[in-house]
Amino acid sequence: MLQRISFLLKLAIKLGLQARPLLKNWVELILGTIREFRGKPIPEAPELKFRNGLEISMVRGGYGGFYLLFPEIFVENCYEPTPDFVVQPKWRILDIGANMGFYSCKVGTAANNVHLIAVEPVGGYYEKLKENLVRNHIEQGIALNAAAVGIPTESVAITSWFTASGEQKVLMSPPPADARTLTENVQGMTLAEILAAGKMEHCDLMKMDIEGAEFPIFESTPPEVWAKIDRIVMETHEEATGRSQGLLVETLKMQGFDVKTRPMFLYAIRPSLIKER
Repeated sequence: MLQRISFLLKLAIKLGLQARPLLKNWVELILGTIREFRGKPIPEAPELKFRNGLEISMVRGGYGGFYLLFPEIFVENCYEPTPDFVVQPKWRILDIGANMGFYSCKVGTAANNVHLIAVEPVGGYYEKLKENLVRNHIEQGIALNAAAVGIPTESVAITSWFTASGEQKVLMSPPPADARTLTENVQGMTLAEILAAGKMEHCDLMKMDIEGAEFPIFESTPPEVWAKIDRIVMETHEEATGRSQGLLVETLKMQGFDVKTRPMFLYAIRPSLIKER
Protein backbone atom coordinates (compact mmCIF):
# COMPACT_ATOMS: atom_id res chain seq x y z
CA MET A 1 0.00 0.00 0.00
CA LEU A 2 2.76 2.45 0.92
CA GLN A 3 4.60 1.67 -2.32
CA ARG A 4 1.46 2.39 -4.33
CA ILE A 5 0.87 5.67 -2.52
CA SER A 6 4.51 6.65 -3.10
CA PHE A 7 4.23 5.81 -6.81
CA LEU A 8 1.05 7.86 -7.25
CA LEU A 9 2.53 10.80 -5.35
CA LYS A 10 5.66 10.80 -7.52
CA LEU A 11 3.56 10.48 -10.66
CA ALA A 12 1.32 13.39 -9.61
CA ILE A 13 4.31 15.63 -8.85
CA LYS A 14 6.00 14.80 -12.16
CA LEU A 15 2.84 15.39 -14.18
CA GLY A 16 2.14 18.60 -12.28
CA LEU A 17 5.56 20.04 -13.09
CA GLN A 18 5.12 19.11 -16.76
CA ALA A 19 1.50 20.15 -17.21
CA ARG A 20 1.04 23.30 -15.13
CA PRO A 21 2.90 25.65 -17.50
CA LEU A 22 0.97 24.39 -20.56
CA LEU A 23 -2.49 23.23 -19.45
CA LYS A 24 -5.32 25.13 -17.81
CA ASN A 25 -7.00 21.98 -16.43
CA TRP A 26 -3.85 20.24 -15.20
CA VAL A 27 -5.23 19.52 -11.72
CA GLU A 28 -8.34 17.84 -13.15
CA LEU A 29 -6.19 15.69 -15.44
CA ILE A 30 -3.87 14.60 -12.64
CA LEU A 31 -6.80 13.62 -10.41
CA GLY A 32 -8.29 11.64 -13.27
CA THR A 33 -4.99 9.87 -13.89
CA ILE A 34 -4.80 8.88 -10.22
CA ARG A 35 -8.34 7.50 -10.42
CA GLU A 36 -7.31 5.39 -13.42
CA PHE A 37 -4.19 4.03 -11.71
CA ARG A 38 -6.34 3.13 -8.70
CA GLY A 39 -8.49 0.97 -10.95
CA LYS A 40 -11.56 3.19 -11.02
CA PRO A 41 -13.83 3.24 -14.10
CA ILE A 42 -13.39 6.30 -16.34
CA PRO A 43 -16.70 6.93 -18.12
CA GLU A 44 -15.70 10.29 -19.61
CA ALA A 45 -13.62 11.30 -22.63
CA PRO A 46 -11.02 13.56 -20.95
CA GLU A 47 -9.80 16.76 -22.61
CA LEU A 48 -6.52 18.68 -22.53
CA LYS A 49 -7.16 22.43 -22.47
CA PHE A 50 -3.99 24.31 -23.33
CA ARG A 51 -3.24 27.84 -22.16
CA ASN A 52 -2.61 28.84 -25.79
CA GLY A 53 -6.16 27.83 -26.80
CA LEU A 54 -5.42 24.37 -28.22
CA GLU A 55 -7.89 21.67 -27.13
CA ILE A 56 -7.38 17.92 -27.52
CA SER A 57 -10.05 15.38 -26.63
CA MET A 58 -8.97 11.85 -25.73
CA VAL A 59 -10.78 8.55 -26.23
CA ARG A 60 -13.26 7.59 -23.57
CA GLY A 61 -12.06 5.50 -20.65
CA GLY A 62 -8.60 6.73 -19.69
CA TYR A 63 -5.88 9.34 -19.45
CA GLY A 64 -3.11 7.61 -21.43
CA GLY A 65 -2.88 10.49 -23.88
CA PHE A 66 -2.17 12.84 -20.97
CA TYR A 67 0.49 10.85 -19.10
CA LEU A 68 2.11 9.26 -22.19
CA LEU A 69 1.66 11.34 -25.36
CA PHE A 70 1.46 14.83 -23.85
CA PRO A 71 4.90 14.67 -22.11
CA GLU A 72 6.60 13.23 -25.19
CA ILE A 73 5.14 15.59 -27.76
CA PHE A 74 4.58 18.84 -25.86
CA VAL A 75 7.13 18.74 -23.02
CA GLU A 76 10.09 16.73 -24.32
CA ASN A 77 9.39 17.81 -27.94
CA CYS A 78 10.52 14.37 -29.08
CA TYR A 79 9.72 15.13 -32.73
CA GLU A 80 11.70 18.38 -32.75
CA PRO A 81 15.30 17.29 -32.08
CA THR A 82 16.77 20.45 -33.66
CA PRO A 83 15.35 23.73 -35.02
CA ASP A 84 15.48 22.14 -38.49
CA PHE A 85 12.44 20.05 -37.52
CA VAL A 86 10.33 22.87 -36.09
CA VAL A 87 7.37 23.43 -38.41
CA GLN A 88 7.44 26.52 -40.61
CA PRO A 89 4.67 28.30 -42.58
CA LYS A 90 3.43 26.47 -45.69
CA TRP A 91 5.07 23.18 -44.75
CA ARG A 92 3.45 19.99 -46.01
CA ILE A 93 3.38 17.35 -43.31
CA LEU A 94 2.58 13.63 -43.15
CA ASP A 95 1.55 12.26 -39.76
CA ILE A 96 1.67 8.48 -40.15
CA GLY A 97 0.18 6.85 -37.07
CA ALA A 98 -1.61 10.00 -35.92
CA ASN A 99 -3.42 8.37 -32.99
CA MET A 100 -5.84 10.95 -31.49
CA GLY A 101 -4.07 13.83 -33.22
CA PHE A 102 -1.68 15.15 -30.57
CA TYR A 103 1.16 15.79 -33.03
CA SER A 104 -1.21 16.74 -35.86
CA CYS A 105 -2.85 19.41 -33.70
CA LYS A 106 0.51 20.72 -32.50
CA VAL A 107 1.98 21.15 -35.98
CA GLY A 108 -1.30 22.11 -37.62
CA THR A 109 -1.54 25.16 -35.36
CA ALA A 110 2.19 25.92 -35.12
CA ALA A 111 2.46 28.01 -38.29
CA ASN A 112 0.31 29.50 -41.03
CA ASN A 113 -0.85 27.55 -44.09
CA VAL A 114 0.40 24.15 -42.94
CA HIS A 115 -0.91 21.37 -45.20
CA LEU A 116 -1.43 18.13 -43.24
CA ILE A 117 -2.19 14.50 -44.08
CA ALA A 118 -2.92 12.50 -40.92
CA VAL A 119 -3.23 8.71 -41.17
CA GLU A 120 -4.70 6.51 -38.43
CA PRO A 121 -6.07 2.95 -38.77
CA VAL A 122 -7.79 2.47 -35.38
CA GLY A 123 -11.41 3.54 -35.60
CA GLY A 124 -11.69 5.05 -32.11
CA TYR A 125 -8.50 7.06 -32.55
CA TYR A 126 -9.47 8.10 -36.07
CA GLU A 127 -12.78 9.57 -34.88
CA LYS A 128 -10.94 11.55 -32.18
CA LEU A 129 -8.36 12.67 -34.73
CA LYS A 130 -11.08 14.10 -36.98
CA GLU A 131 -12.80 15.75 -34.00
CA ASN A 132 -9.59 17.35 -32.80
CA LEU A 133 -8.67 18.70 -36.23
CA VAL A 134 -12.09 20.34 -36.51
CA ARG A 135 -12.18 21.79 -33.01
CA ASN A 136 -8.75 23.38 -33.54
CA HIS A 137 -9.72 24.78 -36.96
CA ILE A 138 -7.07 22.83 -38.86
CA GLU A 139 -8.70 23.12 -42.25
CA GLN A 140 -5.78 22.60 -44.66
CA GLY A 141 -5.48 18.91 -44.13
CA ILE A 142 -7.19 15.54 -44.35
CA ALA A 143 -7.50 12.54 -42.05
CA LEU A 144 -7.34 9.06 -43.57
CA ASN A 145 -8.68 5.95 -41.83
CA ALA A 146 -6.00 3.63 -43.21
CA ALA A 147 -2.93 1.60 -42.33
CA ALA A 148 0.38 2.55 -43.91
CA VAL A 149 1.89 -0.43 -45.75
CA GLY A 150 4.88 -1.21 -47.93
CA ILE A 151 3.10 -3.15 -50.68
CA PRO A 152 -0.38 -2.17 -51.99
CA THR A 153 -2.92 -3.98 -49.83
CA GLU A 154 -6.71 -3.79 -49.97
CA SER A 155 -7.32 -4.62 -46.31
CA VAL A 156 -5.28 -4.75 -43.10
CA ALA A 157 -6.54 -6.30 -39.85
CA ILE A 158 -5.89 -4.06 -36.83
CA THR A 159 -6.49 -5.52 -33.37
CA SER A 160 -6.91 -3.27 -30.34
CA TRP A 161 -7.84 -4.03 -26.74
CA PHE A 162 -9.47 -2.24 -23.85
CA THR A 163 -8.07 -1.59 -20.39
CA ALA A 164 -10.03 -2.18 -17.20
CA SER A 165 -11.00 1.51 -17.23
CA GLY A 166 -12.31 1.18 -20.80
CA GLU A 167 -9.51 2.90 -22.74
CA GLN A 168 -8.66 1.54 -26.20
CA LYS A 169 -5.03 0.51 -26.71
CA VAL A 170 -2.97 -0.85 -29.59
CA LEU A 171 0.21 -2.88 -29.10
CA MET A 172 2.26 -5.21 -31.26
CA SER A 173 2.43 -7.69 -28.36
CA PRO A 174 -0.66 -9.70 -27.31
CA PRO A 175 -3.07 -7.95 -24.93
CA PRO A 176 -3.76 -9.27 -21.40
CA ALA A 177 -5.55 -12.61 -21.47
CA ASP A 178 -8.77 -11.26 -19.95
CA ALA A 179 -8.91 -8.05 -22.01
CA ARG A 180 -11.76 -7.26 -24.39
CA THR A 181 -10.41 -7.01 -27.94
CA LEU A 182 -11.60 -5.51 -31.20
CA THR A 183 -10.39 -6.35 -34.72
CA GLU A 184 -11.02 -3.89 -37.54
CA ASN A 185 -10.27 -4.28 -41.24
CA VAL A 186 -9.04 -1.03 -42.78
CA GLN A 187 -7.61 0.03 -46.12
CA GLY A 188 -3.88 -0.39 -46.61
CA MET A 189 -2.10 2.53 -48.26
CA THR A 190 1.51 2.92 -49.39
CA LEU A 191 3.33 6.22 -48.89
CA ALA A 192 2.83 6.93 -52.59
CA GLU A 193 -0.92 6.37 -52.25
CA ILE A 194 -1.11 8.53 -49.13
CA LEU A 195 0.69 11.41 -50.85
CA ALA A 196 -1.60 11.07 -53.86
CA ALA A 197 -4.74 11.03 -51.68
CA GLY A 198 -3.67 14.33 -50.14
CA LYS A 199 -2.53 15.79 -53.47
CA MET A 200 0.90 16.34 -51.93
CA GLU A 201 3.73 16.37 -54.48
CA HIS A 202 6.35 17.28 -51.90
CA CYS A 203 6.59 16.62 -48.16
CA ASP A 204 8.62 18.89 -45.88
CA LEU A 205 8.29 16.60 -42.85
CA MET A 206 7.04 13.07 -42.23
CA LYS A 207 6.37 11.91 -38.67
CA MET A 208 5.86 8.17 -38.18
CA ASP A 209 4.89 6.03 -35.19
CA ILE A 210 3.30 2.76 -36.30
CA GLU A 211 4.38 0.16 -33.73
CA GLY A 212 6.92 -1.72 -35.86
CA ALA A 213 5.12 -1.63 -39.20
CA GLU A 214 7.78 0.81 -40.39
CA PHE A 215 10.17 -1.98 -41.43
CA PRO A 216 8.17 -3.39 -44.40
CA ILE A 217 7.39 0.18 -45.50
CA PHE A 218 11.06 1.11 -45.59
CA GLU A 219 11.90 -2.10 -47.47
CA SER A 220 9.33 -1.50 -50.21
CA THR A 221 9.11 2.27 -50.74
CA PRO A 222 10.78 3.17 -54.08
CA PRO A 223 13.42 5.93 -54.47
CA GLU A 224 11.05 8.24 -56.35
CA VAL A 225 8.80 8.40 -53.26
CA TRP A 226 11.66 9.01 -50.83
CA ALA A 227 12.78 11.82 -53.13
CA LYS A 228 9.56 13.70 -52.32
CA ILE A 229 10.32 13.78 -48.57
CA ASP A 230 12.75 16.26 -46.95
CA ARG A 231 12.66 15.33 -43.24
CA ILE A 232 11.63 12.30 -41.19
CA VAL A 233 11.01 12.07 -37.44
CA MET A 234 9.93 8.71 -36.09
CA GLU A 235 9.64 6.35 -33.19
CA THR A 236 11.20 2.95 -33.94
CA HIS A 237 10.22 -0.40 -32.44
CA GLU A 238 13.14 -2.81 -32.33
CA GLU A 239 11.94 -4.80 -29.30
CA ALA A 240 8.45 -5.32 -30.69
CA THR A 241 9.74 -6.66 -34.01
CA GLY A 242 13.16 -8.14 -33.24
CA ARG A 243 14.62 -6.04 -36.06
CA SER A 244 17.40 -3.48 -35.86
CA GLN A 245 16.98 0.26 -36.09
CA GLY A 246 20.13 0.10 -38.20
CA LEU A 247 18.11 -1.33 -41.11
CA LEU A 248 16.05 1.86 -41.21
CA VAL A 249 19.16 4.01 -40.95
CA GLU A 250 20.84 2.22 -43.84
CA THR A 251 17.77 2.62 -46.06
CA LEU A 252 17.59 6.36 -45.44
CA LYS A 253 21.31 6.90 -45.95
CA MET A 254 21.01 5.15 -49.30
CA GLN A 255 18.25 7.62 -50.19
CA GLY A 256 20.49 10.60 -49.42
CA PHE A 257 19.40 11.51 -45.89
CA ASP A 258 21.61 12.60 -42.99
CA VAL A 259 20.44 10.36 -40.12
CA LYS A 260 20.70 10.64 -36.34
CA THR A 261 19.34 8.21 -33.76
CA ARG A 262 18.76 7.73 -30.08
CA PRO A 263 16.99 4.82 -28.36
CA MET A 264 13.58 4.32 -30.00
CA PHE A 265 13.87 7.47 -32.16
CA LEU A 266 15.26 8.30 -35.58
CA TYR A 267 15.66 11.69 -37.27
CA ALA A 268 16.57 12.18 -40.93
CA ILE A 269 17.03 15.28 -43.07
CA ARG A 270 18.38 16.21 -46.47
CA PRO A 271 21.94 17.53 -45.90
CA SER A 272 21.25 20.69 -47.91
CA LEU A 273 18.56 21.68 -45.37
CA ILE A 274 20.69 21.43 -42.23
CA LYS A 275 21.12 24.85 -40.64
CA GLU A 276 22.91 23.82 -37.46
CA ARG A 277 25.79 21.38 -37.35
